[in-house]
Amino acid sequence: MAISSSPNTDSGRQTLLLDTVGTVLEVAKIARLNEANPKVKVFYSHLTYHCLRLQEALTRARQDASCLNNDCLDRAISHFGVLIPESGLDEFPAFSVTLEFRLKMLSLWWNETCRRTDDAKLDFVSRWLRQDITEEERLEVDEALETCADDLDKQLPEISVQKKSNDFPTLHDGEPPFAVWKVAKSIFDALLECKSCSCSEGHEFKAKLELGTYRSREKKPVLKPSRRPNRKHDGDSDMGGFEMDMFLCMEHDWHEFRIQAAKETIVRFSGHEEASSCPERKTRSSKRIERLCKPIIEIQTRPLQRLLVRLKSGHLFEVRPEKSNFQIDKTTEPISLSGCFDEKKDFFTEKTKRILSLIIGYTVLHLYGTSWLQPGWGSSNIKFFQTTACKTPLRPFVEAQLRKTDDPGDYEDEWTEEFDSGHSCPEMVALAVVLMEIYFVKPFRQLAEMHNIPLIDTRSGRITLMDVDQVFWGDEEGEEGWRTQIPEDSPLLEAIDNCLDGEIWEDNEGDRLDVEELRTRIYEKVVRPLELHLRHGFSQIQLDGVDQYAKSLDFGKWGQVITTKETEQLLPLSAGQTTSRVPSPALLLAQGQFDINAMFSRSFQQVSHLQAQAPSSLSHLGYALSDDNLSEMSQFFDDHVNDGDKSVAEAETEKYRTWRSEYEDVYKTFVGDYIDQKPTQPVKIAILDTGIDRDHPFLELYEDNMKGKKNFHNASQKNVPDTNGHGTFAANLILDYARDAHLYIIKIADKKNTTPDAAIVANAIYHAVDKWAVDIISMSFGWPSSDMVGHDALEDAIDHAYSKKVLMFAAASNSGARLGRAYPASNPHVICVHSTDTNGEASGFSPTAEPNSINLATVGESVESAWPTLLSEDSRCLQSRSGTSYATPIMFA
Repeated sequence: MAISSSPNTDSGRQTLLLDTVGTVLEVAKIARLNEANPKVKVFYSHLTYHCLRLQEALTRARQDASCLNNDCLDRAISHFGVLIPESGLDEFPAFSVTLEFRLKMLSLWWNETCRRTDDAKLDFVSRWLRQDITEEERLEVDEALETCADDLDKQLPEISVQKKSNDFPTLHDGEPPFAVWKVAKSIFDALLECKSCSCSEGHEFKAKLELGTYRSREKKPVLKPSRRPNRKHDGDSDMGGFEMDMFLCMEHDWHEFRIQAAKETIVRFSGHEEASSCPERKTRSSKRIERLCKPIIEIQTRPLQRLLVRLKSGHLFEVRPEKSNFQIDKTTEPISLSGCFDEKKDFFTEKTKRILSLIIGYTVLHLYGTSWLQPGWGSSNIKFFQTTACKTPLRPFVEAQLRKTDDPGDYEDEWTEEFDSGHSCPEMVALAVVLMEIYFVKPFRQLAEMHNIPLIDTRSGRITLMDVDQVFWGDEEGEEGWRTQIPEDSPLLEAIDNCLDGEIWEDNEGDRLDVEELRTRIYEKVVRPLELHLRHGFSQIQLDGVDQYAKSLDFGKWGQVITTKETEQLLPLSAGQTTSRVPSPALLLAQGQFDINAMFSRSFQQVSHLQAQAPSSLSHLGYALSDDNLSEMSQFFDDHVNDGDKSVAEAETEKYRTWRSEYEDVYKTFVGDYIDQKPTQPVKIAILDTGIDRDHPFLELYEDNMKGKKNFHNASQKNVPDTNGHGTFAANLILDYARDAHLYIIKIADKKNTTPDAAIVANAIYHAVDKWAVDIISMSFGWPSSDMVGHDALEDAIDHAYSKKVLMFAAASNSGARLGRAYPASNPHVICVHSTDTNGEASGFSPTAEPNSINLATVGESVESAWPTLLSEDSRCLQSRSGTSYATPIMFA
């Protein structure tokens, strides 16, 4: 039964429908949560889905200025009208009103009600949604709105899967200043000019230049005493150009320098050098740096200070020392980006990956053709400093040796050019490699090893285009490359594709582009998609503020914002004053002692507070936290027995049974009736646990589903008996929820809830993937952190399974909410499963949801399942238990 409606204009129809859809969407969500009738609850779920589809289609049509079929709009409007009472509401006048009026009133009064209490919202829903609507009317509305959504989708232009740059929404931010290239090149050349000296011992110089987008010319803050009036220093008056922070190293220590480029060095791109328009100023205190070792030696004697240097006419002039605002920990070596891929994968979040990708894209834009990007550059040349406050700001630097790079023959064999045939810009190939590494959080050599692709050795360490093509696109035998793992509509994929497309970097005659055109093309084809990649995921980050925003993030703490108090701690104590500090993460990383996990990060501030009160070294305390305390706080399986008051426990178990019954009803409604026979290729699931009691009466029903077994706990034993109970409990859940699946049982632990060797788990994964070719691996267990013996072997096994497109699920916690995610659930290639009660509320034993991460959860409290007959006191051989261990099989099954 549809009610006729005729809004006056086409735009009026779309606006009315869009407003109605938004209101009904919110109202339907509340109605579904408070509806007791399962069938009506399903209807509201469908209604929510249809509203989402209609909302998306109408929004796209408005953005694209597309014309939609009026009949389709009228049909949708009229069927929404079926849900609203025609009269009887206090908000309606006494006389008869039109459908258009009723729908407008619906949105108007709902907007007003949204400001009130939850009870007021519930009252609104009960009055404005018809309570006397029949099942036939609900079915008609359901089918009609689905048809309308389908029709609107067909009327809109298809969204191309392989998007180009101009297909994405326009960015209103201006293009970056290309003059940064000139400044960076001049700085390196000036450093190179003054590196020679007459010292008896020759010096080996290295430099680290801060990377950034340099979209905004923001002067670095200079720390001055608050009571001293600002004074005009010599050399500042003609500083109108760019500023760059860098560190110089002579033999060992790194020292901070701030380089200001005088106005005359900022030139426009042209065929010749432009003369400066700025008048020559006489400066009293600036003196030209003839020997680079001299200012470095001088600044070594000035703690907490950096040297301000001016770049003018291709030469460096020493201006003055000033107080530093970036105090690095000189007792540790900077961490390389490649080292983070190998050792600290947990550092990366989706936000930090996208920011890093953009900054490094800008790095090539600004430094292409300069000696800062030396042959063979890559993620090993990108470094992060640790601060004295034990922070790792997301502030990358590129490291380069001060040497000339004019002659490629000094670094490469002639034959390596054959492997780059068709590409004239090796810097773009190197950028593609780094972007791939950041996305997958793996070094390129590991990506190649996982597909059994040997890499060509080059003198400089540069990765050849031939190797990149094979790893990225796949080999000639049809093996898929890593490209298939990146979403096809991702701007990042477009950027990588463009980097590797040799024709983009040549003119119409096949010659290399000139400098200005090349930089323009780098921005349009690579940097701009990377800007879109960041803005699509994090639209609140403004492009002109990326550099400052990145510095405020602690890379070592998963991109958490460094608070003002923590920022103040970056400044150390005065000279001569000492303190007992927590060793820097970089030092502990080098010693293989440090693993950042959620528990340690939450305890870090407490440990820092203790250090001020206890003079003893805290490295021992850190060891205690990672070993003794963790072992007491954790167990291998997250298993909680529902003991205590039996009546309370039984009531909680009954809630689970009700939840399970509702789940089965939904399954039957949407899946069961559509499956007439068993699948020809059932899903293959491997469970790594304590074994299984195959004689259990409930499991005997699924004997045909059990296709394989392997005992890695005791290799001499072929059977997989369960003397613990955990494995039987979890396996029965899998077969209960996925009754057509094929189950493969691997025993990795035995009677006691003890932790097996990680190598056993690694071998079990390899067996499940290579011998059984399973689709899913269930791991309802975990270590408190990834800092355990055998971690590397297990990590390789997980990577291998991931490369074979096997889904891995693991329990979020093995120790309750006191610690963070367990390992391997914390691995980015494993799907972590949290636990809720039957109302969807987070379980007390489930770790807190992590920011900037996907947090998945399902019921894991008072779950009822089979228990081994020999261990059961209950005649039914059932138990009710709780844990993320039991949410895991329910999630994927």
